[in-house]
Amino acid sequence: METEAQKEIVAKILPSLTAEEVDQFLTYLEFREAAIGSILVSQGETDRDLYLLLNGAYSVFSKFRVNLTSVAMNTANFPGPGLLGEVNLVLDSTRTATVVAREACAYLYLSKDAFDRMTAEAPQIGIKIVTTVASIIHGRSENTRRVMYTNLISESPSVPVGISRIGRWMGKWTRVSDDISTKLFGDFEGENFNS
Repeated sequence: METEAQKEIVAKILPSLTAEEVDQFLTYLEFREAAIGSILVSQGETDRDLYLLLNGAYSVFSKFRVNLTSVAMNTANFPGPGLLGEVNLVLDSTRTATVVAREACAYLYLSKDAFDRMTAEAPQIGIKIVTTVASIIHGRSENTRRVMYTNLISESPSVPVGISRIGRWMGKWTRVSDDISTKLFGDFEGENFNS
């Protein structure tokens, strides 16, 4: 893939980077290709590398133990371009899933060592990448929360039953009086989770 095409995709993936910062960032990245069926990240691994997916299609698999039985599940499918491995880049964590290329693809690879070197040499780029990663993590968390709340409440026969069901998942919740609600939130109506 031509460098100009790479620059355009990186600029879309990381829109907060200026054109000059994209050029500088590319010097820390390694262009790679993967064949169909290639495993890019593996659940349970502790590497801290980042992948800027330039194209392709990917499947996410997770393995669980349920009542002493191992269960592997395809939990998501997504297209490139995008980021992969962003959580481990900034947190000392284990990979939560295995990601497989569903078709031949190209990506830019950023090792943790290269990221550390880059943040020392070009901290403004590192800050923008970490800010983007935080935004992605927050977005996923909010989406999961909204889907869970919506499903639990909309499948309930009443608001009290919906709140009770959420409480089983999230810990004890207690409904407060309208007076306390007004003091805490004023006219704010709250998020809409129709039952």
